[in-house]
Amino acid sequence: MEAIIVPFQRPYFLQKKLHFYLLLAVIATTLLSWFNLNSWLIIALAVCRLLDGRPPDAVRTAFSNRWFLAWFPIFLLEVTGLFHTHDLYAAWKHVESKATLVAIPFIMCAGPFADRNGYRRLGMAYCLTLAGVCSICLAAALWEYIGTGDPSVFFYHSLTSVLDSNAVFFSGYVLMALLILLAEPLEKTRAWLILFFIGMMVLLASKLLLALLAVVLGIYLVKRYRVLMSRRLFAVPAVLVFFSCGMLAFTSNPVRGRYSEMMRDDVNGISFRLFVWHSAVKILDEKHAWVFGVTAGDSRDLLNAQYMSAGLSKGYIGYNCQNEYVEVLLRSGITGLIVLLAAIALLIGLARRKSTIEVWLAIVTILLLSVTESTLEMQQPAFLSCFFPLLFGLAPGRRLAPLS
Repeated sequence: MEAIIVPFQRPYFLQKKLHFYLLLAVIATTLLSWFNLNSWLIIALAVCRLLDGRPPDAVRTAFSNRWFLAWFPIFLLEVTGLFHTHDLYAAWKHVESKATLVAIPFIMCAGPFADRNGYRRLGMAYCLTLAGVCSICLAAALWEYIGTGDPSVFFYHSLTSVLDSNAVFFSGYVLMALLILLAEPLEKTRAWLILFFIGMMVLLASKLLLALLAVVLGIYLVKRYRVLMSRRLFAVPAVLVFFSCGMLAFTSNPVRGRYSEMMRDDVNGISFRLFVWHSAVKILDEKHAWVFGVTAGDSRDLLNAQYMSAGLSKGYIGYNCQNEYVEVLLRSGITGLIVLLAAIALLIGLARRKSTIEVWLAIVTILLLSVTESTLEMQQPAFLSCFFPLLFGLAPGRRLAPLS
């Protein structure tokens, strides 16, 4: 009788408790802005992935995975800047921050990562960790409010100042948690977390992310939960959301006051971004650097010189381009921008093949956020940009329902 040969199947990476809790620690330290510890934890997790089987197999598997290949050229682009910069130290620091874009995809793509239950377990663990971090922000804001009586401490950057975190990027993490929660059938814990995170989004007050939140909730209410609920039951959350928004918009309350201030400040924010983008174009012209850029090591000094020559306050020193596409253009020229756009095209192609609501919304969020922020230049937004598209893209899931 002929023997049946069963091919060897490597175990899922997250089946080992050490790997699962190391990844959770990476997520927690990213949210808490403990970046030195975070870097060491990422290195430890990457070493664990490399040694989880034969290292050559792990490397070969990663480089045969298109999700990994979408991010690797962006890191490689940053490395090439080391060879023609005038500030090697500054350029190296940028390479270190970009290492997240290759380490996280390697960890997730170098072999079997998780089964369906593993992804669900990781998703819920992430949501609970984020809820804990949000509670720290709220507790710190409450303590400050008791001392000052100023309600603005509950909003925007003030709310996340205890973490030394950008409120816009933190909003991105909250929106990803909502995608995780909405992807599965509702039960009591998920429902409460959804309401909690929606409230956090309102307090974090990022205009772009709030607009995306409205899109996300609309999609899930219309496409997913309407078919699971009677019309009467479907109308209840819709009426509650409409009524709550009306109360916030048309009554005197700290939320409305904060948003009124935010809208008045918006013009200044747009004007500053337009100035920075114009300055980047001016630098490329003056340095004749349209093809290969001025490198990451030199771009910050050149921008600072533009701020000083325009008479801006010293508080603007160190500001980046506030737009990832312009950032890459300034640092790496048209060559770098082509590499970035090619990587984006690959991500969009992979999203089309996966075709789930979550992966599309995650990628669209990152791409839109890159228009108003330099999302790949710091560790926290870089992790946000690469981890969640991979999380939704690699996980087994339902296909997006047709729009008809």
